[in-house]
Amino acid sequence: MRWAPLSRKASVAAGCAAVVCLAACSHPSRPPAGQLPPVVLDTTALRPPAADTTTPEQLPDIAAPNEQPLGGQGRVVRIALATSAAKVTISGTGAWRLFDTGGASTLVRAEGGERWTVQSRNGLLRAVNDDGTVTAERPAPFVARAASRGAVLTVHGARYRGEVWVMPAANGDDMMVVNRLYLEDYLRGVVPMEIGHRTAAEREAVAAQAIAARSYAYTHIASDARPYDMRNTVVDQVYGGADAETPLGDTAVLETRGLVLTYHGVVVNAPYHSACGGRTAAASEIWRSPDEPYLVSVSDRIPGTDRFYCDIAPRFRWERTFTRAALRALLDRYLKDYATVSSRGPGAPRSLAVESRTPSGRVRALEIVTDRGHYTVRMDNIRFVLRSSDGEILNSTAFTVENERDADGELSRVIVRGKGYGHGVGMCQWGAIGRARAGQDYRTILRAYYPGTTVAMVGSA
Repeated sequence: MRWAPLSRKASVAAGCAAVVCLAACSHPSRPPAGQLPPVVLDTTALRPPAADTTTPEQLPDIAAPNEQPLGGQGRVVRIALATSAAKVTISGTGAWRLFDTGGASTLVRAEGGERWTVQSRNGLLRAVNDDGTVTAERPAPFVARAASRGAVLTVHGARYRGEVWVMPAANGDDMMVVNRLYLEDYLRGVVPMEIGHRTAAEREAVAAQAIAARSYAYTHIASDARPYDMRNTVVDQVYGGADAETPLGDTAVLETRGLVLTYHGVVVNAPYHSACGGRTAAASEIWRSPDEPYLVSVSDRIPGTDRFYCDIAPRFRWERTFTRAALRALLDRYLKDYATVSSRGPGAPRSLAVESRTPSGRVRALEIVTDRGHYTVRMDNIRFVLRSSDGEILNSTAFTVENERDADGELSRVIVRGKGYGHGVGMCQWGAIGRARAGQDYRTILRAYYPGTTVAMVGSA
């Protein structure tokens, strides 16, 4: 997850508005601000025809809807499922309704399993049924809501609680898809995605994850600058909707309902990551931002032993090898985003060397020498240059470098050996799992990784 300084957070009284999935070893931490990738639904594009050659049946508008929007039962969050989608196919597990103009009138009354695809045409939206029926073009946003008890909506087959809003995207051609739902329901779709499917013996780690995720969400609610609060990817927190829910995750969310991390009465943005490799990092070691007193480097060592709580992590220790050709390809593609490179490109690599380290032992600056010059890449940006062949960023910045040369003295390959997975700031998720297995409760786990914080109830959940 991305992290913001304390000064941007609202107070507990006002009820204000990093990471990785452990189910399969985790995914990488969020990229730095200003380098965020677009969020696009992984669907086959279906753009509306240039012109209609037939006159399909058009459904008349129906008077104001009877179904009520969300509200009155808890805090609501808006999660961007896509910021650029050419089509949006919506259905429901039971009866559902599609409204236009932000819910002003009912456009479609659909039964369970009935699918409608929303399309954008000249700033207006329309919906097309699988049987070819087409609605009138109406003003955005379109709002879909379940209309039968226990039913949920589906978007491209994936189930989501709450409402689904569809509106034109910033580029004017595609559409933005936003899931609007209660915060606690949102967390049900986040916790298992972030900490994986855990066992009953690890439930305290799941509870700690729920509180950290809730704290992150509270610090990102109620921004009017954009039509959503968070994205459903590692840019914020990974959210899988109702399909991601698990009994243990649901229990953790329910039993910690309304609990957040606070520091001096302020809800904190609580970053977390997969595995720290033995010691977490202070915020300033990874991001170019000031430290917070609760985001300092802490040891993950098990007292009285030479082991660590997170040494059970699949990537507690790791190794990655770059051939000279592979390294040059990476530098050609990515180095220009993090260093000043001439139009001719960075050149052929000659060596990599650690220039300086942070107090927790992570690489603060990496020197890259080529036949065209010397380049320095700093802190977490290093991970976005030293990628794998398939584009996966480097596991962490806690590593050493070994240059190997051929008989002519030319660089043949570089071996990077490291520890941990993720940015390293805040809660170590595998460490939390190890601590839970050792009998620590969620409050003890959170105090260990966020020193000085307090678990407290906030607002109306």
